[in-house]
Amino acid sequence: MFTVLTTWISERIITVTAVTVLTVAAVPATLVIASHDDHTTIAVIQPADEHSKVLLVSAVKKAGDDLIIKLGGAESGCTTQVTQAVSASKIAPGKIQSQLAKAKTQIHGSVAPIVAAIKNDEDRFAHLTFVTPQDEENELAHLKLIEVVALGDGHSFGTITVTCQTVLITIQETIQITVIQETPQVCKTEVEDD
Repeated sequence: MFTVLTTWISERIITVTAVTVLTVAAVPATLVIASHDDHTTIAVIQPADEHSKVLLVSAVKKAGDDLIIKLGGAESGCTTQVTQAVSASKIAPGKIQSQLAKAKTQIHGSVAPIVAAIKNDEDRFAHLTFVTPQDEENELAHLKLIEVVALGDGHSFGTITVTCQTVLITIQETIQITVIQETPQVCKTEVEDD
């Protein structure tokens, strides 16, 4: 009788364990262990349901699209500054058009990879199988970092601002060099020839 009871108990424990393993595998969760001084906190973060996932993905998409609009505005502002610098110069527009086109290409070349990276991040985030609110926070922080690197934080320049200034300086130097190379012709009189 003792052997039968032991066998029955061990079979039931194996069955319960198997069900538990299946349940854990079917519900993915992230285990977070945070240690603060003298105590440890363990939290289980469940992925968002389908409706919440749509909200999280749309929040990241909106933040990314807003940043792309800011980048487009910065590119447009730089292009306008460069065009105005050329227009204000005393050089015939035909002589500097190639440099102006090169400057606009350089400005666009500094913005385009950042926009492409944002779009790739948005797409990757939208196609994640499981999304948590922490994933959304991480993605929004990443987008903010891209914004600071590209546009600056108000205290320092961003990549696009520096590119715009470099292009303006280059065009101004080109204008100055052209103006400096112009020299007035001196006319000699017959008295000076003797």
